[in-house]
Order: sequence, then structure tokens, then C-alpha cells
Amino acid sequence: MEEYAREPCPWRIVDDCGGAFTMGVIGGGVFQALKGFRNAPAVSGRGYRG
Repeated sequence: MEEYAREPCPWRIVDDCGGAFTMGVIGGGVFQALKGFRNAPAVSGRGYRG
């Protein structure tokens, strides 16, 4: 019976969408970071001196 103790419908939908958006942002950021690290060019012998 815990589901009846939650907030009314409009705010619950907004909270659920906010949580889903946050999980998507974090998951997408991790995915894009791994994809970028994988596709990045190899560093030459000099390194990042400029």
C-alpha cells in the first residue's frame, strides 16, 4: 500500500521524468566518453607539449 502514500499524479510524473532524464544524461555521458576514448587518435612520442 506504499504507492498510495506517494504524491499526487502530476508531480509524480514530473519526478519520474526527472529521474529518467538524469539516468539518461549520466548513461549517455559515460557511453560517449568511452566512445571518444576509443576513437581518439594515438598520442605521438612527444606527448602534449603544444
